[in-house]
Amino acid sequence: MVDTKVEELKKEEPKVEEPKVEEPKVEKPKVILKNVLGKEVPTAKYFYKDLVPAGFKGTCGNPVDREDLVEVFHKVFKPKDNILFYKQSDKEVYIVIIPIEYSTSIGDFNDSVEGDFQKHAISFLNEGSVNIDTMKQKLERINKFVNYSDR
Repeated sequence: MVDTKVEELKKEEPKVEEPKVEEPKVEKPKVILKNVLGKEVPTAKYFYKDLVPAGFKGTCGNPVDREDLVEVFHKVFKPKDNILFYKQSDKEVYIVIIPIEYSTSIGDFNDSVEGDFQKHAISFLNEGSVNIDTMKQKLERINKFVNYSDR
């Protein structure tokens, strides 16, 4: 025989819910990418799964703004393709960043790590030692690694 009073007390007891512990939100580092024309471009077009790698801003510096270098860059890459041209702030190292849609080595098919992006570095020995002809030759070599899907 079941004691009905015990059963009734069990039904009347309020359920105590454990407080939900929210995991802290990890904010993506705020990085504003700009093309050589100075226009902002979305990070999702350059970083695999739209995750900006830690240290990107410190490593890649800022967009190149030297007119002579930008002019050479545009002889090799069309402005409409939005291929990025950055320079490290403390070295004579230039970085070309290819949009994922034109990249030959970023994607699910090759187990890319979130935040991967296709970049190519061009370095010169000393600050101010950029040779325009050498820069153009190096940019033309990079162009072989760009898979233009609309051409």
